[in-house]
Amino acid sequence: MKKLLTIFCALCIVHFSLPLKTVGCAFAKEVVVIQKTTEPYLGNASRACERKMSHKNIEVVNHLKYFEVKRDGEVVASFDPVNIDRNSLYIWAELSPNGKMLMFSTSDQGVFIVNLKGKILYKLGKIARATNWWNNRYIVGMVDEDDGDNFTKSDLVMIDVKTGRQMTIETKEDIALYPCANKPYIEYFTLDDMKHTIELRIKN
Repeated sequence: MKKLLTIFCALCIVHFSLPLKTVGCAFAKEVVVIQKTTEPYLGNASRACERKMSHKNIEVVNHLKYFEVKRDGEVVASFDPVNIDRNSLYIWAELSPNGKMLMFSTSDQGVFIVNLKGKILYKLGKIARATNWWNNRYIVGMVDEDDGDNFTKSDLVMIDVKTGRQMTIETKEDIALYPCANKPYIEYFTLDDMKHTIELRIKN
């Protein structure tokens, strides 16, 4: 029995895209919603999240085709980390809370995390959209579907950047959009012009 469980856990490590709530291994985690509040919101939900681009004396500037890193106002690095396609842009860029990593997405390659010299640390691919940092280990984002014109489904997820493991954030809505993390809270939006704030805990 122990041998079978060991083999199963090894498979869990490889197939980290499986919903973690169904995984029976010791390392498995889930995101628990502790409380929730709701209020009307009439703004642009896709632009509601303020993405941090500075930390102490460091500032990162997204020029859409490349990034500049400034220290005390002086440019110390400039990079195009994935040799971006001419038809793509760097979007949803944000510094990690400790100011040591930069996360961004491209429309054709998905989510990347680099250091402040432009070296790729983690390539997560098209795992989620509208991502932002929860802490220095986890990011949140949405996994959405559409019919070409309108959203038809969207789930919120939390992702371990070191392993790529994805955990679903359970909401009661079928279409939960544009999460914005401010640990331990996440704000997200629904198509009925409502903003929802949930408090989360990562549970083993």
